[in-house]
Amino acid sequence: MKRFQDVEELVLGKNVKIEENVSLKGRRIVIGEGTVLRSGAKIEVSESLEIGNRSIVGENTRIMGRSIQLGREFYSNHDVEIGGGSCFERKSKLTVGYWFHLGSYAIVNTAMEVKIGNEVGMGRLTNIYTHGAYQSVLKGFPVDFGPITIGNNVWIPGATVLPHVTIGDNVVIGVGSLVLKDLPSNCLAAGVPCKILKENCYPRKLSLEEKLEMIKRINNEWNLGMEYLKGGKFKINNACIDFEDMQFTGKSSERSERARNVLRRHGIRFKVDIVEGEYAEWKDK
Repeated sequence: MKRFQDVEELVLGKNVKIEENVSLKGRRIVIGEGTVLRSGAKIEVSESLEIGNRSIVGENTRIMGRSIQLGREFYSNHDVEIGGGSCFERKSKLTVGYWFHLGSYAIVNTAMEVKIGNEVGMGRLTNIYTHGAYQSVLKGFPVDFGPITIGNNVWIPGATVLPHVTIGDNVVIGVGSLVLKDLPSNCLAAGVPCKILKENCYPRKLSLEEKLEMIKRINNEWNLGMEYLKGGKFKINNACIDFEDMQFTGKSSERSERARNVLRRHGIRFKVDIVEGEYAEWKDK
């Protein structure tokens, strides 16, 4: 494409939308189908970038670095930054799973390698730093560079994570926390510095009755119009939602898509695409 002459190899999936004032530069950039790059987004990679299907790169988002892989349905709000200081150096690398959410003004610094699993959310003003340095190490000041690993199903709202930290699966971190040390899976942690408040508390297994109570409450509060069938199944227009097997099937409609979006906002996500107006399971991740 003439508009992106600074990209050596640009691979665009079907129905990719690139708005005005988007800048692309790099050796190889692959953008998955149905992805949207919003106005003012700036992307620069010295080696490669892959963005998964049906992702949204928000307004004025900066994605910069050496090697970056973002899983499908990646989402960044406005003014997000991936990269930062030393992001083009040899040890810089970012690998992210599916359903990665970045709130506005969040930053993922990639001076060193960062690995992030599936279904990880980072709220507004969250900071992930793989380096901390300014004053001279030769004068005894602290200088630190180190990788960061974050597991699956983690929520980090408005917190800061420093180098050499590993966070396990199914972790909730309190707003404004400062994470200096590793956090094990299945815990609730918060504070400055961040400390474990509850161990082995997530995920909590709910009975079908408890699930149904929550779903019916969401249905009523948000006026979704889902009709209860039996077991864990609900109907909305010509679509069926199975909350036990986590399947969304049938024909899509404005109402069913609104319901799916509201459920997503409650952390209830379904691995579905829409193919010719019908819900279909993901063919890839």
